[in-house]
Amino acid sequence: MTLNLLDYAILLVFALFLLGGVYKGFLNTLFSICAFIVSWLVGILCVPLGARAVKSSEALFNMMLYYTEGSEYIGDAELSRMPVSALSTAEINDIVANADVPYPMGKRILENIAGEAFAADGVSTIGDYFNQTIVCVFINILVFLLVFAIIRLILGFILSGVDYAWKLPELRAGDGILGGGLGIVHGILGMFLFFMLLPIGLVFLAGKLDFVTDLVNGSFFAHFFYRSNFLLGMMPGI
Repeated sequence: MTLNLLDYAILLVFALFLLGGVYKGFLNTLFSICAFIVSWLVGILCVPLGARAVKSSEALFNMMLYYTEGSEYIGDAELSRMPVSALSTAEINDIVANADVPYPMGKRILENIAGEAFAADGVSTIGDYFNQTIVCVFINILVFLLVFAIIRLILGFILSGVDYAWKLPELRAGDGILGGGLGIVHGILGMFLFFMLLPIGLVFLAGKLDFVTDLVNGSFFAHFFYRSNFLLGMMPGI
């Protein structure tokens, strides 16, 4: 197993979470994990409503559509103008595979084409399906992260107040060790959350900073936290 600079940075983050868990103890760290889970659930539930609000602003949606430029991933202007009805399933699969779009956008593009998700909006070409799907996933990720951050901040204040007022008890022997173990769990969840930013960065940096892509592709840990990211996997494509 070969580690690169990104792997060492991730290991450093794990070490910090471990030390934080040891310092805060078992109950504090457990409550922090519970706050993460609650924030995640609220974020997921608020994605459809928040995304709908963003899309309702035509100016904002068109600006994001312009900057994400999903059809650029196809790399062939003539092909991007092809109606999906004129392409076979195998051809569509090949186009998406060769486009190398950030995860999970390729999967969502295929799902939207199969379900004709944007047919009511007059979307019919493969390029437009790339455009619409990528900007929708992009918006959904942003909405989730924003809601998550707000809820986690609120819960953080509540937990701090509870700890200050009543001083959460320790478990005596082994409290630091148990807290450190939960700290690692907290760090793993934090890494999944952090790597939700990667598709957003890759969309903006497409073709500009190849070393970022190379760093991620060459990382042992990043491959897991990105390609196996259950949070990203839950982001809808519409």
